[in-house]
Amino acid sequence: MEGKRGSECLLKSVSNIDFNPAYYMDEKFTCSHDVNPLYKKDGEFNYYTGMFISTVIMNDRYRWGYGRKWRPKRMNKSKIKLPIVMENGAPILDQTEKYSDQGFIPDWEFMETYIKKLNYKKPKTSNSLNEIKDLNVSKWEKFRLSDLFNTQMGNGIDAGSVSNDEPRYNYVSRNRNNNGVVNFVDKIDGKKPFEAGNLSLALGGSYLGSCFVQNKRFYTGQNVGILTPKLEMSLCTKQFIATIIRYECRYKYQAFGRELNAHFKKDFYLKLPILKDKHNNTVIDNNKRFSSRGFIPDWEFMETYIKSLPNGDLI
Repeated sequence: MEGKRGSECLLKSVSNIDFNPAYYMDEKFTCSHDVNPLYKKDGEFNYYTGMFISTVIMNDRYRWGYGRKWRPKRMNKSKIKLPIVMENGAPILDQTEKYSDQGFIPDWEFMETYIKKLNYKKPKTSNSLNEIKDLNVSKWEKFRLSDLFNTQMGNGIDAGSVSNDEPRYNYVSRNRNNNGVVNFVDKIDGKKPFEAGNLSLALGGSYLGSCFVQNKRFYTGQNVGILTPKLEMSLCTKQFIATIIRYECRYKYQAFGRELNAHFKKDFYLKLPILKDKHNNTVIDNNKRFSSRGFIPDWEFMETYIKSLPNGDLI
């Protein structure tokens, strides 16, 4: 692949801030200095081969983190794994070694067929925007994060030290895309994976505050916190709270300045809807399990709200 501007190409960001995303572009475009277009040397990408290659690059991007940007000089020397053209179980080799030092030829037909077979139809929701419940935030009350969740640091595993020969676990980093998952890795000796259902929280970096409910067992990279609910919560309730955490962090904390490390275990507060009785009176918990003032989060409201959103019925 080679770089130039135009259409029918892959758009590859080399910026650390965007964590090296790659996208297929089917229309003419321009881009900033920190973005490199990649063109197919023989012909053009179509939608399907472009989507296949960009996905492979995205899954390989963990190698290009802070301090190691994927600049054009590195791109020229970089290698990615692709399916190759085979015949009777043996690779067909190109003697000119156009695509690889070993003479392998990318199997563009397989890539196109594979993408076409995926189930990528847009899901249909029966919910509408008119059904979304109103949020009267002025009636919400403050809760300390550590009163709702057990808080701890993640594994702190460096991305360069993981392998994926026989991957079993997600690898979660400080990222705002794909639930924070940036790799699928092998079992790591001496490191216990965290259980599905826990929340991951980016404690610093450009995506400080990125918070997600993890749906599979996982390891974490550097500077990621783990939130384990102190009582049973539904998936929708966790998603509601994760969203509130992200918005709280956006205004109260700052990357490379006032980061979360020193706060998420002791003095991180968030506002949540509180439980009311049938007469709209505030229900007070005398044991003060969740709040020093006895307020109780309205778990049912949070779950119902998420389910009322478009596509919420598909969760």
